[in-house]
Amino acid sequence: MSPKKAAPSDSRLVLENLRIATPEGRVLLENGNFTMAAGELLLLIGPSGGGKSTIVNVLSGLLGSEGAAWQIRGSLTLNEKYYDLADDVCDAGGLVFQDNALFDDLTAAQNLAIVMDHAGSPTPELARLIESLLRDVDPNQSVASLSGGQRQRVAIARTVLARRPILLFDEPNSGLDPHAAQRLAELIKELCIKMGTPAMIVAHHYDDLLEMADRVLILDPVQRTLHQTPPERETIAARLNAIGAVAEERAQDEIPGVPSRAWEKRLRERPPILWFFHYLWEYFWVLTASPLTIAYVLGGAAIVSFVTMWFGFNYDMLGDYMRSFVHDDALLGVGFIIMTIAVPLIGCILIVARNNAIITADIGNRLYSAQFRAMHNLHIPGRKYLNTAIVLNMVVGSLLLILLSSGVATWFALQTWRLIFPGQPFELWREHFFRLFVMRPDIFWENAGWVVLKTVISTFLASLVAIHSGMGRKNSVIDINNAIARSIVYGTSVTLLVHASIAVLQF
Repeated sequence: MSPKKAAPSDSRLVLENLRIATPEGRVLLENGNFTMAAGELLLLIGPSGGGKSTIVNVLSGLLGSEGAAWQIRGSLTLNEKYYDLADDVCDAGGLVFQDNALFDDLTAAQNLAIVMDHAGSPTPELARLIESLLRDVDPNQSVASLSGGQRQRVAIARTVLARRPILLFDEPNSGLDPHAAQRLAELIKELCIKMGTPAMIVAHHYDDLLEMADRVLILDPVQRTLHQTPPERETIAARLNAIGAVAEERAQDEIPGVPSRAWEKRLRERPPILWFFHYLWEYFWVLTASPLTIAYVLGGAAIVSFVTMWFGFNYDMLGDYMRSFVHDDALLGVGFIIMTIAVPLIGCILIVARNNAIITADIGNRLYSAQFRAMHNLHIPGRKYLNTAIVLNMVVGSLLLILLSSGVATWFALQTWRLIFPGQPFELWREHFFRLFVMRPDIFWENAGWVVLKTVISTFLASLVAIHSGMGRKNSVIDINNAIARSIVYGTSVTLLVHASIAVLQF
């Protein structure tokens, strides 16, 4: 539904009777009302988890954008436009995200250019404002290599260039020291005044922002309403303390108590080796035993078995007579190729391509989120646990999957043979498909050894490639993505090289 005309208002924004309920039905806000005037800086504070960021998402049009069915009711008037929030999506707010949400694959200049190319060129005044904001930022520098403060200012500049009627900031002072937080508040206030645009800051730590705020809104999760108050520390602290006391009292009444002995077992020392087995099982499930993994690898074995058998008997141009004449030896050769060459090769390629991506992504994320540093600080040998569990599962798990693949390939070879030679007895197929192995058991064990050797060496080396790719320096998500791509390419290349080299020795 498109926005409808409304009577002009002295305020740039008027929000009335806002009601917000989560997809589960929990009401966060029952009757929220506030206004925002041109150039005004509004501070939204309240207890954690009360719904402050949800209000910002309503104003930016992002609430429910990921598919969740939030329940919204209320009206919003922005200049001469009216929104019924039960039906209309209001995306009037340009949001500076808490983690900046910069496009890591673009430079600082490109992060701004992509907005300008969609929103239009800035006015000369706005361009000068952006230049002063980014005076110490190299336009050609990757945003991943910028400092935290520089990244934040690039994010602010990008949002400003979108020229939305409202500026929204979600916890912009998180992680900043008092001086930096105060300087940020001054910067935001300067933007409001020079652009004539109202702004709302959602903040948990508000002390350093109060001086620049025109008004303060306190989200009260107990009464499910918004309280307006002047930017005075004592008044705000008293109100928050009162809300916190009531909320804590209600929580004690509503939340069932944890059994007194619930933590007793958790606070007992256990042998550290149990954590190695924890990670061993975790990776066994992800890399080997999950239904999707099994279906993926066995599906590949079924396809290669069908293709090899079908075209092995349909390649000649001499007709049915010649095909029947060479049947016995052709079936022996096709069976030998399927069991010793085709299935092990395709199986290892599929396993390595999938698992290398998973391993590198997992390790890269742990490195990027400082989990390995935390383990090191806590004297936990995390790298040994994870790396050993990964290598063991890649090698042993691959052997298990290749064994299962051989069984599936055998069954599909039989069904394909029956399509080509309908009415022929199963005993005929069994006699010739396995003839070489039955007549010469030494050949069976020798070639089984070659298959094991190819599988072990290729998956062992591929797992080392995946671990090395994941452990490289990660400054951004782009670095993780690039590492995943390298891991797949190098891992599958190593697999092909190992299988080709051993096949030469094998024959």
